[in-house]
Amino acid sequence: MSPERRLLLVGAGHAHLHLLRHASRLAAAGYRTTLVAPARFDYSGTASGIAAGGRDPAEGRLDVAALACHHVDHRHGLVTAVDPVARTATADDGSRHEWDVVSFNIGSVADVPPGTTNGAAVVRVKPLSDLTGLRERLQDPPAGRGHHVTVVGAGASGIELAAHLAARDDTDLVHLLEHGSRIGGFLPRRAAQRLLGLLETRGIRVVAQADPVRIDDNAVLLRDGTRIPHDVVVVATGLVSPPLATRSPLGGPRGFPVRATLQHRDHDDVYATGDCADFLPVTLPRIGVHGVRQGPVLLAALEARPSGALAPVYRPQANALSILDLGGGTALAVRGRWWWLGRSSMALKRRIDRRWLATYRN
Repeated sequence: MSPERRLLLVGAGHAHLHLLRHASRLAAAGYRTTLVAPARFDYSGTASGIAAGGRDPAEGRLDVAALACHHVDHRHGLVTAVDPVARTATADDGSRHEWDVVSFNIGSVADVPPGTTNGAAVVRVKPLSDLTGLRERLQDPPAGRGHHVTVVGAGASGIELAAHLAARDDTDLVHLLEHGSRIGGFLPRRAAQRLLGLLETRGIRVVAQADPVRIDDNAVLLRDGTRIPHDVVVVATGLVSPPLATRSPLGGPRGFPVRATLQHRDHDDVYATGDCADFLPVTLPRIGVHGVRQGPVLLAALEARPSGALAPVYRPQANALSILDLGGGTALAVRGRWWWLGRSSMALKRRIDRRWLATYRN
């Protein structure tokens, strides 16, 4: 019988959830699997609606500990350091975990601009555990008026949150700050125009070519001297890999550098998937669909290792479907140059979200 191989899973993102669901296959391939990750998974597809108060937090939450109860030793925590030579990882509680093979799936964090304080009114979109603070901040509006909210960054997350916040009855004013010259530069032009119309209809004040130099509990100061006051500010200025994925000895500027096989550029025993990985064949946007689709490839790769079979490769879709949840029962669905804004797009998104979550709840 072949010796048991120690497989260490760091993080419980989309791809690793797929491994947990098929942990019996890993055991059959000869792996003794340890997972170091938080006890729950928050689904990014429902995050904006939940954070803005329009959806129940339970809708997008999965019990990681329950998923890991068969064939996986789950250690609650976060890995803070790795040593690829000794093949060890150190967690935030000081524990050390050895591996023969390791895989990282630790998501992304908000790319916070310099000059941003850590005040109670400053909410970051990622990690998603931080975004839950927005829902708590919105529970008590100021005396005599509704909330004044500023969203810094008009990517997909920023647009979703601004749209949801403006739909609330207890919100009086929402500013949406865009660094570029127009909203929705990542969308087909006509879709971006329709989106801008919807945002303006909801009373959102869009500020283009906004360059924040300071963000604190009370206001955002722009480089041109404009001061935008608020009660709460949401920092949605893009996503980057977490510090663990950008530090040496394994990390790179954009995350763990991986080949098409999802293996590290310099270490065949190290894998990385999702937002924390820098996929070297082509730059991938940080959206959940890639983590979801990389899960089966990662599982097949791990099963192939013991026999020395040819490693499978990840081939990203040319045009992945993206749906922006804009609150009020409306969504914008985009795939390539095709798009649709309306309630049917929201119905499609809800169906996709429910089906994916149900996979890990049943």
